Amino acid sequence: MFTLVITTIMIIFRTKKAIQGTKVNVKKTIIFSAYFVAISSFLVYNSFLVGGVPVVYAVPYFAVVVAAAYCSYIYSKRTLSFLKLPSEDGTSVIYVKGGLSIFLLYVAALTIRIAINFLFIGSEKLYFNNQQTILGNGTATVIMPMVHTDPATTVLALTITDLLLIVGAGLVLGRNASVLKYYYQEKERRMS
Repeated sequence: MFTLVITTIMIIFRTKKAIQGTKVNVKKTIIFSAYFVAISSFLVYNSFLVGGVPVVYAVPYFAVVVAAAYCSYIYSKRTLSFLKLPSEDGTSVIYVKGGLSIFLLYVAALTIRIAINFLFIGSEKLYFNNQQTILGNGTATVIMPMVHTDPATTVLALTITDLLLIVGAGLVLGRNASVLKYYYQEKERRMS
């Protein structure tokens, strides 16, 4: 739940910044990308570990994330707007605005994936290793699955939501790659 609260705060913050525009900061862009990928990877990892999703699905999952990142990168080049403003030291600062639909798709996919986790898996199966040890203390509340289904339905639900989540993560990566590429091109242009 703690991670969900932090993720929600970050998503609200990033959505607000996508609407208003924000100063391009390489470090923050990389950290946000890594955090979103880490959350997505953890949930997909749990699908393989306890959800019964076959490991061979990792190959199409990887192809989907690469395709989503590429499509988002191309889309972002057309839809993001960049603005250069002078800074106090005489150089220019780059601001970026846009990409809200990409964040909203990621939020929707993450929300659906977490809901499916609690409906079909329950919180007692969000494991960190194959010995099925949960990080944290022994006083944590365990939430049992709300819907009891057969394993095939659970695998299908997890596979579909994993694909949604992977597409969302790929979209965020593609958008951020587009921002970073523009930033470094402008930086190189200033130096020459």
